[in-house]
Amino acid sequence: MERIDRSMADRKPPEDALSDLRRRVDAARGTGPQDSRPPQSPAALALRFGGEFGAAIIVGGLLGYGADVFLNSQPWGLIIGVGLGFAAGVVNVVRVAQTYSNANPVDPNAPSIPDDEED
Repeated sequence: MERIDRSMADRKPPEDALSDLRRRVDAARGTGPQDSRPPQSPAALALRFGGEFGAAIIVGGLLGYGADVFLNSQPWGLIIGVGLGFAAGVVNVVRVAQTYSNANPVDPNAPSIPDDEED
C-alpha cells in the first residue's frame, strides 16, 4: 500500500505533464521558437506535389478496385475511386501550397516582373 502512495505522490500534475509532453514533441519535430530551417528547394517542393497527387490517385484507384471486386460492380468502383483520388490529390496539393506560401511569404519590396501584355 505504501508503494502505491509513493508512486502517486511522485507523479506530476496533469497540466505539468501535458506541457512537458508538448515541449518534448516540439523539440523532436524541430518546431518552436528556435525553428530556422531554410525553405524547401523548388525541386523538393515539386516532388512533394507530385507525390501527394500521385499517392491520392493510386489509393483511390486501389480502393475503387477493391470495391469492384467485393461488390462485383466493375468498372464503376474503379472509376469513382480514381475520381475521388483525383479530387483528394488536388485538395492535398492546394493544402501543401498554402502551407508553403504561409511559411514563406512573398517580399512586398521585391521588384515585379514586367508582363508582355503591358506594352
